[in-house]
Amino acid sequence: MRRSAMQKTAAVACALLASLTAAPVGVAQTRAAVSMGAAPQMINLPRGTSFAVDLPADARDVIVSNPQVAEAMLHSPRRITVIGIMPGETDAVFLDAAGRTILSLRVRVDAGTSALQDTLSRVAPGGQIHAEAVNDSVILTGFADSPAQAAQAARVAAAFVSAPEKVINMISVVGSDQVTLRVRVVEVQRSALKQLGFSSDILKGAGIHSYGFSRPNTYGVNGAPAGGSGLCYGQNGGRTTNFSNSNSSSSQTGSTATATSGDQWSSVPRSETVTVRDVNGNLVQLPGTAVAQASAIAGTTNAISNAISNIATTAFQTMTGTNASGCLEAFERVGLARTLAEPNLTSVNGESANFLAGGEFPLPTGRDRDGNITVTYKPYGVGLAFRPVVMSGGRISLQVKVEVSELTAQGGFTIGAGTPSSITLPGLTVRRSENTVELPSGGSMMIAGLLQETTRQTVDSLPGVTNLPVLGSLFRSRDYLMGETELVVIVEPYIVSPTSPDRMQTPADGLRIASDSQTILFGQLNQVYGLPNAPPAGSVGYVIE
Repeated sequence: MRRSAMQKTAAVACALLASLTAAPVGVAQTRAAVSMGAAPQMINLPRGTSFAVDLPADARDVIVSNPQVAEAMLHSPRRITVIGIMPGETDAVFLDAAGRTILSLRVRVDAGTSALQDTLSRVAPGGQIHAEAVNDSVILTGFADSPAQAAQAARVAAAFVSAPEKVINMISVVGSDQVTLRVRVVEVQRSALKQLGFSSDILKGAGIHSYGFSRPNTYGVNGAPAGGSGLCYGQNGGRTTNFSNSNSSSSQTGSTATATSGDQWSSVPRSETVTVRDVNGNLVQLPGTAVAQASAIAGTTNAISNAISNIATTAFQTMTGTNASGCLEAFERVGLARTLAEPNLTSVNGESANFLAGGEFPLPTGRDRDGNITVTYKPYGVGLAFRPVVMSGGRISLQVKVEVSELTAQGGFTIGAGTPSSITLPGLTVRRSENTVELPSGGSMMIAGLLQETTRQTVDSLPGVTNLPVLGSLFRSRDYLMGETELVVIVEPYIVSPTSPDRMQTPADGLRIASDSQTILFGQLNQVYGLPNAPPAGSVGYVIE
């Protein structure tokens, strides 16, 4: 009878222990079932909360293994309160007057998620996000409507822990959208180049030495290969102009005369008739050759102009004893360039995507142990990288980076010029933009632009003489260069969905290569079908047009 009474008392105590709990105001109530016995009972407590226990027998002592994690307070011989202090685990053992174990508890204290859960319900009302505390970390589970909502929940949870890395984000995004980004890079360049100048060479001498005066034009841009022309007069139709920026030289008997890019006077030894003896010992006079001009580059003239030039030059040289030549140079160029790049790229919501249409060129980086040149490859062309995040209301947050680059001779250089192992490296013209913007689906925004105007004008002249009226223009040359550039970068994001393959159109649709007979007889590269003026069925590009 006594044993059955004790069993009934223990059952009642277990029921009371399971039902009696207490917690501070504003904190979720924690419940745990405990019973008498040697096996410890597990209790989960949020930090800063308490747990009340009614014992079936009077308790004499309370032992807590780690008081820094939890405390046990004895209010009466049969009522105790366990308080969670900091995240961790500890044991609490309750003993009677005989030293026997009345109750053994395993207490686990976590960071507490009640306040965090309430905050998540307010900031993400449409999602089903749950927070669970494990020691001093927080695990987020459930579903979010968008990656932006999931990221926002992670930022909120980071405010409830000691460090952001203690937040474990396991939220799944429901119905991830796909975003297609269309980028347009449009650039228009205009340039104008004008050159006008008079170059001359004069050589005078009748003795041991001859004296020459040379004045070539010095232009920053070589106009001759591009169609520059001049009205020239000179010895043997010689054209005195030097269209390039490099120095020009002509060999003399016994020395070399050089005309540099500037005005100068030069003294050149002339060859005279010398007397020598032949193999038989007789005296023989050998005539030398005299140089007509100190600096000249041969031009292209016809036979009649050569004859007239030779007669005029001989008459002028006979009367004055001087060889002279000159050239009036004139060059003008107007250029227009248009660059259009339209890369398109699609990515899943919240994921990054990259695109490059171009190539890679080698760039020397050094030498290895054997002296061989090591290279690395640098990409160029049309590149696009972006990361879309679809927000509430159909708005899209974009992190976009667009680049259009091309190889050019401007800015290039040569390593080891003049040697068999020389390497010429090209320059690179780059238009690059990196932005973070927010706009609706189908909206457009100009994220970058450039308006640039460059004007350069140079006048080279001979000091003093150039100030003379009329004649001063013969000792003056003008170089004028003007350039204008307009550049815009426009982005257009779209939220897209998959469609039927029948609705897709590619540049290769309907393209048929012409046969040999069509190519030879009619000059066709591809076969033509249908009416030539028939409009295309859908959106097309340059190849389909």
